[in-house]
Amino acid sequence: MLEKLRENVRKTPIQALVLAGTLALALITNSLFGDPKSPLNFLPLLFAILVALEIGYFVTLEVKDGAKKHGWKHEALDTAIALLVALGIWFGASFLLNTGSPISAVVSCSMLPNLQRGDFVIVQGAPVKAYDIEMTQAELDSLNARAVVAYPGANVSMDGSLFPYCSGNPKTPMCREFISSPSSFIEKKGAFTYRYERCPFSYSNGTSAYMPCVKSVTFKGTEYLTNFSNDIVVYQPPAGDFYSRVGDIVHRALFRINVDGKYYYLTRGDNNPLLDLQAYDYGTGMYNRPVPQENLRGKVLGRIPILGYFKLFIQGYFQEDSQCRTQLEFTHNN
Repeated sequence: MLEKLRENVRKTPIQALVLAGTLALALITNSLFGDPKSPLNFLPLLFAILVALEIGYFVTLEVKDGAKKHGWKHEALDTAIALLVALGIWFGASFLLNTGSPISAVVSCSMLPNLQRGDFVIVQGAPVKAYDIEMTQAELDSLNARAVVAYPGANVSMDGSLFPYCSGNPKTPMCREFISSPSSFIEKKGAFTYRYERCPFSYSNGTSAYMPCVKSVTFKGTEYLTNFSNDIVVYQPPAGDFYSRVGDIVHRALFRINVDGKYYYLTRGDNNPLLDLQAYDYGTGMYNRPVPQENLRGKVLGRIPILGYFKLFIQGYFQEDSQCRTQLEFTHNN
């Protein structure tokens, strides 16, 4: 009986079914018990790790069986051919889609509801639809200057930006007022002026609340709202940026900035209350800079749901973050 089971596991269709079943269990248990407060929240993690282990085991099994039947030299040749075919497909897709990274996987829930964690996205190197503006180099550099925040009766200067500051200091008088009445705050940061509003957001358990979020960005007298018709892009954060520790980012382009013929991009997640540029880590002093053209992988051409989970689990992204259980809504957008 055990020997027959082992023999069945060596068959590719059975392996595919096992992987699909384990992934389904990971997603089902995550839906049921993924809340950090659940006493069974270890189950999604367990099945996610199991998926990664199964992939490693099945690949190892295939190599060992091939070597046993045909010898190690023949298996090494088959493996080399398989790798060459995979590289050929990769470079072929790169050529056709005009990008060095034709595929990616969505790691977080920052793009809900338009992209889901685990989506496998197809990336194309093509012109990006976003707000086009022109800046001098000095204006571009000023976007990472200290913020000056004005609200009734006070002006405050700070590193970073108002939202991340108040996320870490919610009990200060200024931040309590910001949380209750964000529209009364105006943040000036270099060439940009940020205005805030109260955005409704809902939890997966059916409850809802409000939180501050960026309503608009004003540049040289023109106010720009979030625009969901702009393209979603994939980019590699510049080395040393706050987000560079995460890997490639899949967010929506807000601005395409022309600085003497060189282009930079500013992005925002559809489920994020602020721009990527405004994110700031007060523990390390790390922040994000405008993304140069050479760091842009391309724009998202399409998606395949769920398939990206295999890539995420192999890379060690086993657990989703708390944002996956909330959905932000924008009152003002184009």
